[in-house]
Amino acid sequence: MNPFISSPKSFFHGSTALSNDVEMLQTDVMRFFAILCLCLMAIFALVKALPMSPPADQPTIVEPLNLQAKAASLQKKITALKKKLTATQSQLAAATAAVERSAALAAGAAAIEQKTMSRLSKARKELAIASQSLKEARSQIKERETMLAKIVNDINEKRQIRSKLKTQIENETQNLEKIQATLDKVTEKLNQPVKQNQQVSSKTPPAPTPTQPTRKGFTLRFASDSALETLISQKKVHFFALAGQKAWQLKLAKGRPVYIAVKTPSKIYEMEKTTVPASYAAVFSRQVAAFGRSTVTWGVTIPDQTAASINRLIKESEGGDLVIMPDGEVILN
Repeated sequence: MNPFISSPKSFFHGSTALSNDVEMLQTDVMRFFAILCLCLMAIFALVKALPMSPPADQPTIVEPLNLQAKAASLQKKITALKKKLTATQSQLAAATAAVERSAALAAGAAAIEQKTMSRLSKARKELAIASQSLKEARSQIKERETMLAKIVNDINEKRQIRSKLKTQIENETQNLEKIQATLDKVTEKLNQPVKQNQQVSSKTPPAPTPTQPTRKGFTLRFASDSALETLISQKKVHFFALAGQKAWQLKLAKGRPVYIAVKTPSKIYEMEKTTVPASYAAVFSRQVAAFGRSTVTWGVTIPDQTAASINRLIKESEGGDLVIMPDGEVILN
């Protein structure tokens, strides 16, 4: 492990100690240069004091031995100081290179730290986004759970209603069977005297049947089944089936007739059974199946304009066949 990048704290610690060593080394170098300069100044002073060339007529002065010894000693010191200076310069260059390497390592560590901090910030942002998405997903799950609970409650309520309707249908069927049995008994009792009278009077000639006067009145029908269906789909005419104290209204679900239990309308125009579309009667017998076909009354509610036309024709004529056209107009045949 490199000691320069072990930790930011130890790195700055080491760099401080290294700078102190460099300063001490620079101080020693300056001292060495000061001593060297003093030595050179002494040598230059001695050299200037000596004559450049001895006069020819004067005897040569022999230099004292002590000055030569001093010069040799100074020369040795200069050589030693030069060696020390060279070594110091080498140490200074090595220390400078070490400082540069340490600075490069520090810059690399700083870049790595910056990248790490950037990744950490990015990871925090992604974590915040994921947390927000998780909250939204949880809220959606709660909403769907609430909706599912409502749907389950609705299904349970509809099942209860269906069970009640089934029970009611069974009760009505039983009542119908009882009524039908009673009606059969009454019919048998009524038919017995008629058969006896027929047997007694079979020998006597039949009495002449009186001529009945022509009955005047009106019948209401539609021009065609398609005309009725068109007016029902346009919601201008409402078609009803009445049986007992109950009423059912015909609805067209995707073009198919369906009967829905409703309140008995306050005003209705009764239709002849022969004018009722066979498909409407068949659907009613399959869907309701609680009353005999002979007990069903068919009728419609019509718009005010059509009702006014019918009332006008009734006032103007004594009888006839009232025909409602696909556009809602009424004609008298």
